[in-house]
Amino acid sequence: MKLLNSLVVICCVCLYSGLASSADNKYKSTTFFKSDLQTQDWDGEKVTVGTLKGVIQTHASNIPNIPNGESIQNCTIRAVRKGESFESISNCTIKDKDGDMYFTLAERKQGDLSAGGKGKLRVVSGTGKYLGLNSTCEYTAKYLPENWVVVESDCIKN
Repeated sequence: MKLLNSLVVICCVCLYSGLASSADNKYKSTTFFKSDLQTQDWDGEKVTVGTLKGVIQTHASNIPNIPNGESIQNCTIRAVRKGESFESISNCTIKDKDGDMYFTLAERKQGDLSAGGKGKLRVVSGTGKYLGLNSTCEYTAKYLPENWVVVESDCIKN
């Protein structure tokens, strides 16, 4: 009976620590961008390129090398619309108050550049405290008047 009680305690501790570490690997971010985009008709497609510049706020993070707070985010974007097909790819650099940076790649095949949509984002590398950072995120982009864009992300540190 003592052995059974010990095993139950060990199993509960393992389950709890697994749940805690899973929650500890998550964080959220909200970004407010000002967009500067140019669109060109090309071979039956609408090709849009440009920049997104703004402020990202990381929140709900308990991860030491992903601190809560604000950083500057600069992105280049390329989006292609052909009929009902849409694809957007953004390469972004995020720089915090300490000068440390991380780099993301965002891809979206839903929505468009006026209605927004959902996509996936990967943190591909970083410097300083972000060195070795590897995260995946799901995000939702919303387009607002006067070239403003809001992006909400839910991320998991891998």
